[in-house]
Amino acid sequence: MRLIKSMMVYSIALFGLTVTSCKKETYTSRDTSHLVPLPEEPGEPADPTLVVFDNVDAKDGWQTVGDPVIETSGAKEGSGYLKNTIKNGDDFMQFIKHLATPLDSKLTTANGQFSFWWYISDVSAIKEDGQIEITSGGDADKDEYGWSVAKLLPTLKNGWNQVNLNLRDADISGAPNPAALNFFRVFFWTKTKDHSDVITGVDGLVLRAVPAAPAVSFENADKPDGWETVGAPVIETAGKKEGTGYLKNTIANGGDFMQFIRKFETPFNSTFNKSNGQFKFWWYISDVSHIKKDGSIELTSSGKADDHESAWDVAPLVDNLKNGWNEITLDFDKAINSGDGGADFTAINYFRVFFFTTSKDHPDVAVGIDDLRFTGK
Repeated sequence: MRLIKSMMVYSIALFGLTVTSCKKETYTSRDTSHLVPLPEEPGEPADPTLVVFDNVDAKDGWQTVGDPVIETSGAKEGSGYLKNTIKNGDDFMQFIKHLATPLDSKLTTANGQFSFWWYISDVSAIKEDGQIEITSGGDADKDEYGWSVAKLLPTLKNGWNQVNLNLRDADISGAPNPAALNFFRVFFWTKTKDHSDVITGVDGLVLRAVPAAPAVSFENADKPDGWETVGAPVIETAGKKEGTGYLKNTIANGGDFMQFIRKFETPFNSTFNKSNGQFKFWWYISDVSHIKKDGSIELTSSGKADDHESAWDVAPLVDNLKNGWNEITLDFDKAINSGDGGADFTAINYFRVFFFTTSKDHPDVAVGIDDLRFTGK
């Protein structure tokens, strides 16, 4: 594991562009599924946004097939969970909870996530049908967030599954109010009535803010392969921000231009979209006072500049850069788009940054880039 040094953070947002000077965090590939298995053992830090909808430790307010039964053995949280069985000869189950007092999640449709534990003893017996619902209308199909069981089935396993459902991804009917939620239902079927008994249960219904998506590495700039710059690409190992090196060059006295270009034979899927994605990289400039308010930072899905391109001007960044490393953050939705709506962020195959000095008469200016990556907002 890499040692992260503590450093001062310098950050400013301008026209959707952010410059931050600090040591970067580690990151992993992004999981885009609706169901995210989380550790079953305690130890993760408490989430300050978490609000309990129902801990399912008592049967009050619950409805199911037959009388509600709280099972105390094997609960995922608290002292029990609501358990039931789809017996041979039957094919349907549901769990319903009415809240006497509406719950204010203090979240929004844009940032909220509904989460609960769902037990199924034999997932192979479950039909691709049914729905998970939370509403502010006091009943099903009234001001409702709904999620199809069919979309979850391929990711479920026998036993307990923690199901995490973003409100923004729900099928919405009416006008659900996340500040007044008062109804939950999950209903589902077995494929046939001829099956071994299928044990089912629910536990730990909560709401919380959607966790930030981990960054996805685009190019670590540890090798010269695929890079173009002024002269031959050079990897510098001393002073890198990530990995084993960074791409370094110098605007020598008498010159006034620099660019770094990276082409990809295989298009890269950022895993983010224009509404929720950001592009980040580290940019080194030894003396910012010589940098001209000109140039561009570009991503394309056409394999070349100025075609299916999303770009950000260098000019708004210059006043906020400092000598040394600067972390650049660029919002997808603030990009200048060209060529049929800009870049396809599922198929990026070209990067370029180009910039200038204010004149050709200046001390040598060392420049470099490192750790190109995609993140969520």
